[in-house]
Amino acid sequence: MTQNTEQQTKRYIIVNADDLGRSSSVNAAIAEAYDRGIVTSASLMARGGAFDGAVQMALKRNLSLGLHVTLCDGRAVLKHTQVPDLVDQDGCFEKSPVKAWIKYMKPGILPQIEAEVAAQFDRLEKEGIHPVHVDSHHHLQMNPLIFEVICRQASKREVGWIRIPNEPVSVIFSRCSLSRGIMPFVEKAVFGMLRMFNLKTARKYGMNVACYSLGLAWTGSIDEKCLPELLAHAKGQVNEIFIHPDIETDSGRKELEALASISALRSFVPPGMEIIGFRELSGEGIAPDSALGRI
Repeated sequence: MTQNTEQQTKRYIIVNADDLGRSSSVNAAIAEAYDRGIVTSASLMARGGAFDGAVQMALKRNLSLGLHVTLCDGRAVLKHTQVPDLVDQDGCFEKSPVKAWIKYMKPGILPQIEAEVAAQFDRLEKEGIHPVHVDSHHHLQMNPLIFEVICRQASKREVGWIRIPNEPVSVIFSRCSLSRGIMPFVEKAVFGMLRMFNLKTARKYGMNVACYSLGLAWTGSIDEKCLPELLAHAKGQVNEIFIHPDIETDSGRKELEALASISALRSFVPPGMEIIGFRELSGEGIAPDSALGRI
């Protein structure tokens, strides 16, 4: 078997922790999930309340880092005078992601969104961090207008990967999603429709997208039992599981316990599957078409 054939038959999974820099409790959980567990990658909030601590923690480790674009439920990098339609006088975005989504459909607002996204990328770069992937807080990147802005800014900086949540129907009907009621079904329908538009945009800008990006339907429910089960649904060549460990919340602590437990670690790696970071994945010779949802 040739080296290229071996690469094509191997499967990869990235375990990505979102919200790095949001708080010191999130930073501590992600550090532990990396040190003791299977987290390989994290998404950093450029204006998070514990940004400086997150940078110091991440640079001491081999975490593959990306930008967690924040356009709701957080603070802007730019001043209110620079993005007056995005934030209040204190520099805070709309807290509700639904209200923010609707607000950002307003004509003429995209230049301010682009300026803020660029500023968030720039802040990471100033700290010596070159992000290799990008996603967003509360998945606002799935708005096609925002998605193109992020792709444009990411491609200028040679950021290779962008998240498009994609889960098989079997995930939606599993026991681990029951606690969220009808929301997994609504998200599947809406994001499934938007995925087609956004995949075209990703291709336009040369961005890679994991075949499966899992974790949305089971938000707040991932524990030691659900985590190995979630792996069974990762059937593409490149897969991502995104999680939210936090030592100060019940759901965050459960995720941390699952990520750091020996039993989860052993059951999480079936034959032919390799846990890897987005940065390391860039050197594995993955062809763009094999990671752009052709499943």
